[in-house]
Amino acid sequence: MKSARPGIVSANRPRSGSFASLIDQLLEDESALDGLVFAYTELEEAERRALAHAVLQDAGDPTQALAAFLAVEESPRLRHRLAGLLSRHGRIRLIALLDGTQDEGKARLIQFLPGFGPESLRMTWKRGEIDDIEVESRNNITLDADHRAGLELQSAVDTLAPLLWRHIRSGGRLPEGVERFAGFFALG
Repeated sequence: MKSARPGIVSANRPRSGSFASLIDQLLEDESALDGLVFAYTELEEAERRALAHAVLQDAGDPTQALAAFLAVEESPRLRHRLAGLLSRHGRIRLIALLDGTQDEGKARLIQFLPGFGPESLRMTWKRGEIDDIEVESRNNITLDADHRAGLELQSAVDTLAPLLWRHIRSGGRLPEGVERFAGFFALG
């Protein structure tokens, strides 16, 4: 018979002890992150939600753990929740590059997650409709010289949000992983 110890779901403890120490190691030790992600994948859905909450409670910077959980999570509902937690609590640097107008142009939304490097959402549009949209892998990001650097994020969102809404409403598909860029559209 298993010993009766509280599971992660019922654990209500202050930041201290060995779990907080493990979380603190994530910034410096990839094997600690791998171990935490392996444990995460072995949990039931309620326990995965609770582990994400425990990371938020215990981690000085939960960015790497939340991003790693999001990378392995298969449940669309939990992926959405993790993306929201990451955009609200993660330390992510956001950059928007935009060239064009509402009618025609191209844009790239780039986010830098500590320990993971840059990730990019690239879009092109013509006649006010999205022509192409893709999530670029961290290894394949290249920047065109004709993008304007340092664009204010809100200006990019003001241009891109209506294009994305029209695209979604007309039945256009979004690439897998696009939810990781929700933080751009939660500004202000």
